Amino acid sequence: MNRAFDFYEYAGILVPGAVFIIGLLWLFPDGRALLSKEGVTLGELGLFVIVAYAAGQLVQAVGNYIEWAWWKLWGGMPSVLVLGGKYVTADQHRRILDAIRSGGMSADPNLEKLPRVQRLAIVREMYSVVVAAKRASRVDIFSGNYGLMRGLAAAILILLGAAVATGQSLLVAGVLTIMLLLALQRMHRFSKHYAIELFVQYLGATARPGEGD
Repeated sequence: MNRAFDFYEYAGILVPGAVFIIGLLWLFPDGRALLSKEGVTLGELGLFVIVAYAAGQLVQAVGNYIEWAWWKLWGGMPSVLVLGGKYVTADQHRRILDAIRSGGMSADPNLEKLPRVQRLAIVREMYSVVVAAKRASRVDIFSGNYGLMRGLAAAILILLGAAVATGQSLLVAGVLTIMLLLALQRMHRFSKHYAIELFVQYLGATARPGEGD
């Protein structure tokens, strides 16, 4: 099978997987010799990509739990909170709700009070509208960077646990802790950017001719 990776797979899966593998090699001395070789063959590079991809998938499984816990603390994901009027102006919120209702996604007068699963379904349908209108490029960039930060947070959290379990120095644990907090901060920021951009592009994709001129 020969298929090119898309941006999300590079950013959200391959990079966290590679960081995780390299981090493990540095934490466990017996594996450091693998990084000290002079030169890498094409076959070895291909094998590393395959292993990094597989590791990235497993790391993102941990990332899913981090995502669940993190957004529970913040009252929900930004893409869902926008339906309640957060992160957008009152006029934008009104137009978003009007567009959702006129598009047949939901006739409920209180969209912000719908169950989380239903709100997520509406957000996914909105994304499909944005993609069909060929307006998803910036949205996808924010999504890929969100996946990258979530994956890095998961990889660093696992490495932090390994560092503590193997008795690494406080300096190592401290550096990993700071890196984890920075990854979570960036994950939070990119999720907000994703949500705002998705809804703005959705407004543009569903605007009637002449509207907004």
